[in-house]
Amino acid sequence: MKQTRCVVALLGMVIGCANLLHAQNPTPKSGPVVSALDLSKLSIATTLAQMQPATIDANGEAPAPIQIVVQFLQLQPAQVQELGQLLQARQAAAVPLLQGIQQRTRQVEALLNSGGNPAAVGILVFQIHALQQQVAHVQQDFLSKFVSLLDPEQQQRLEAVRIAAQLQPILPAFRELNLF
Repeated sequence: MKQTRCVVALLGMVIGCANLLHAQNPTPKSGPVVSALDLSKLSIATTLAQMQPATIDANGEAPAPIQIVVQFLQLQPAQVQELGQLLQARQAAAVPLLQGIQQRTRQVEALLNSGGNPAAVGILVFQIHALQQQVAHVQQDFLSKFVSLLDPEQQQRLEAVRIAAQLQPILPAFRELNLF
């Protein structure tokens, strides 16, 4: 009984210290805010479909999503051009990685369905994870370059979009209760 109390007390202290340490993590006061890429929600097929070439033609016309971003953030022509280059660079870097993930995922499925070698499955899983990390790095690099080309007012607009995206899943509950 005494040993159980000690374990519970020790566990409580560990949890309390962990909460204190978590609360002390400084939040960045300045500089670009770059969201982490959630790899658990990474859909390879959807991501590949979204990575179609995003080009801006000579007369300044852009596909609808880019045009919306350009208008909302009030990007200048030079920024629009740089955004197009960043999108193309991201595509060139990410598409081969995503295709590698897709290929290895099919190999894992084939091995699992055929009762293949567990070591081979493990190797493929590690390769998939490494490719996912590379995709995340490509996206982080893209986002930090994109944010760095924005002026402070444009960065505030982008941050408002990020906050709206976080709030979107809970809006139906507030709407249903007529809280706004």
